[in-house]
Amino acid sequence: MDSISIEGLKFYAKHGVLDAEKEMGQFFFLDIKYYLETSLSDDQIKKTVHYGHLSEDAVQYCKENRFDLIETLVNKLALFLIERYPLIQKIDVTLHKPHAPITESFEDVSINVVRERKTCYLALGSNLGDREAYLTSAIDEMKSDDSIEFVKSSTFIETAPYGVTDQPDFLNAVVKIKTALTERQLLEFTKSLEVKANRVKKRHWGERTLDVDILFVDDGVYFSDDLIIPHPQIQYRTFVLEPMCELSPYFIHPILKKDMQSLLGDLQK
Repeated sequence: MDSISIEGLKFYAKHGVLDAEKEMGQFFFLDIKYYLETSLSDDQIKKTVHYGHLSEDAVQYCKENRFDLIETLVNKLALFLIERYPLIQKIDVTLHKPHAPITESFEDVSINVVRERKTCYLALGSNLGDREAYLTSAIDEMKSDDSIEFVKSSTFIETAPYGVTDQPDFLNAVVKIKTALTERQLLEFTKSLEVKANRVKKRHWGERTLDVDILFVDDGVYFSDDLIIPHPQIQYRTFVLEPMCELSPYFIHPILKKDMQSLLGDLQK
C-alpha cells in the first residue's frame, strides 16, 4: 500500500510521571507514516490526506491532552488520527522523548505504535427480556462509538439454544464493522456492551441478556487465555454461519480454509 511520511514534528508539551515534567514540560518529536490508496486521488486534495492538516491535528492533540505515560499518548494519538481521517488504512506513529529523566547518558527514548483499520465480524445473541431491544441497543452503541465504523447487520434470527438446551430460544445476528482497535481493545468494547445490557453470567452457555462474541478480525489469528480469534465454535454453529452467509458468504475462514457457504453446507449434511 502507498504511504506518506512526516518526520521530526517538534512540539512542547507536559507529558510524564514526574512533577517537574507535568509543570515545566519538554520537547517531543513525532514521526508519522500513514498508508492509503493514492492512485485514486486524481490530483485532487480531497481524495487524499493532507499531510499539513494531519500534522497540525497531531501536534494539537499532543499539546491539548496530558498523560503520565508516553505509551498512552501514542496509542490514543494513533487511534485519534486513523478515526479522524477515514482514507487512512494504516498508521505508524513514533514518539521521541529525547529529554526523558534518565541519569545515564543516552540519545533518545521512543515508542512506536502501528494501528490498522480492520474488518471484523461480531456475533450477537440474547434470550432474556426484550431480546430485540438488547440487540438493537448494542448495534446503536457501535454506531455511536467513534472507534467503530458500523458497516452492516444481518437480519435477526430466532434459534434454539446451543450446548445447554434447558433455556429460552435465542435471537441472534452477526454484525460487520471496521475498526483500528486492537484485539484486546475490541474485547474490552464487546464486554462493555454486555455490561450495559446488565448481563449476569450464571452458567457456561447459559441464559443471558446479551452475548457478544468476536468471530473474525480480517483474516488474522489471535490466541490468549481469554480470547481466541477466529472463534473456535464457528463451524459448529448454524446461528453464526447463517447470518455470516447473509453478510459475506465467500469470506474464507483463515484456519479451516473454507468459505462461510461451504461451512454451513458441511453442518447441514
